[in-house]
Amino acid sequence: MRIVLADPPKIKDQAKYSAVISYPNIGIISLVAYLRENLPDVECIYLEIETLEDHIEQVRKLKPDIYGISFATYMKRVSYITLEKVREILGDKTMIIAGGAHPTVIPEAVLRESETDLCVIGEGEETLRDLLANIKTGTDWKSIPGIAYIDDSGGFVSNGPRQFLDTKRIPIPEWDLVDFDRYGGVFISKKKPSTCILFSRGCPFDCTFCSNPVWRSSRPWLRTRSPESICEEIKYLYDRGIRELYIRADEFNSNLKWTIEVCKAIKAMELKDMFFQCNLRVDNITEELVKELRDINCWLIHIGIESMNQRVLDGIRKKTTVEQVERACRMLKKYDLKIYGFMMFYNAWEEDGQLAFETSEEVDNTIRQASRLRRKGMLDYMSWQFATPYPGADLYRVAGKYDLFEKDPKKTGQVWDLNMVLPGISRKRMSRQRMKGLILQSYCFWRTGNINWRFWQNAVVKMKYILRSPFEK
Repeated sequence: MRIVLADPPKIKDQAKYSAVISYPNIGIISLVAYLRENLPDVECIYLEIETLEDHIEQVRKLKPDIYGISFATYMKRVSYITLEKVREILGDKTMIIAGGAHPTVIPEAVLRESETDLCVIGEGEETLRDLLANIKTGTDWKSIPGIAYIDDSGGFVSNGPRQFLDTKRIPIPEWDLVDFDRYGGVFISKKKPSTCILFSRGCPFDCTFCSNPVWRSSRPWLRTRSPESICEEIKYLYDRGIRELYIRADEFNSNLKWTIEVCKAIKAMELKDMFFQCNLRVDNITEELVKELRDINCWLIHIGIESMNQRVLDGIRKKTTVEQVERACRMLKKYDLKIYGFMMFYNAWEEDGQLAFETSEEVDNTIRQASRLRRKGMLDYMSWQFATPYPGADLYRVAGKYDLFEKDPKKTGQVWDLNMVLPGISRKRMSRQRMKGLILQSYCFWRTGNINWRFWQNAVVKMKYILRSPFEK
């Protein structure tokens, strides 16, 4: 039996697809690792990012028994086009599976709108193992937990998500399948080549804008890997030549005891020329933590600021304060770490049964405060985007309930586009605020450096948006 697992390919007119992709799909190469361990007689092939034409030609040559694709909501259109072409060349005898964030949260829509036979809901390792084992032996697979499908009568059937993998059973991804030359690596980096690594799965928090349904389909919402497993993976990547890793835990410091243990284990490896960057929550940054991060060459810290207005932070359930943002920046700067702040314009939420949202004045205040932090040397990089209602996020529910979705498809397409229309908020003012944010972001990148210039095409796309902003109505 042969199964192909794929990322959505590149399509030239797909505006949202970056010209350069940063990382391989760790979810897929983790699936392959689990399948190789549990079903060694199944041939698993990972199709990395390539053009649609090359992707389809590969599928034609491989003739898999099962084809699987993993995608998020913003890649829905590309994925549907790909699935249609895959069906044309493979026919009805090949099972087509869809997984990832988008099929997890709205599987019925995916099944009815695309050439998909079955959706995997949530984490896929055990579900895919059981599915392949049943298909191999001719056993009925329709009662397997973690899948959704359309039955013979046309009805939608969902067996619901299954329990997450136990922490000890989370596999180290099959990095041997990855051609690092295909990927741009980390956008801001001190050393090259670079890639990302997952130290944990999930997040224990529930911010209204977060659309991470795969990791909220079961409990616990956060699972951390052992320091030994993490170090084993780091050593493999180091031996492959990687010299910088972006730790892609949503928050590396959710569990400080575990974080410190991981840092100490990495330090004991004595990889003096390996560098790291990571995401931290601003409300759980201690001096001990910062010292440990510095000692493993963690030079860049990403923090989710979102807004510099307490009313907004409370509304989006961020559970942080403006004071904690400034305190975190001071602590990190005490040890000369660089800081990258993520910010978001025009969030919306429901409060006491009514619509609430960030005002234009509050957005202006966030821009001013971010600029102040930069001038004081407390913020080195920053990025901005408009709050986007993705399926799986509470923001998506709010946008639907209060009819906030942008209805003109010509005015959406990039994450920094206007994806919601808020009552009483001028589109022209929103566009100008976006321009201010992007100019400030670009200035920070230019002034601070360490930019990976393999992403120059992406920078050109963003510059076009900056130049277009003042002329939008």
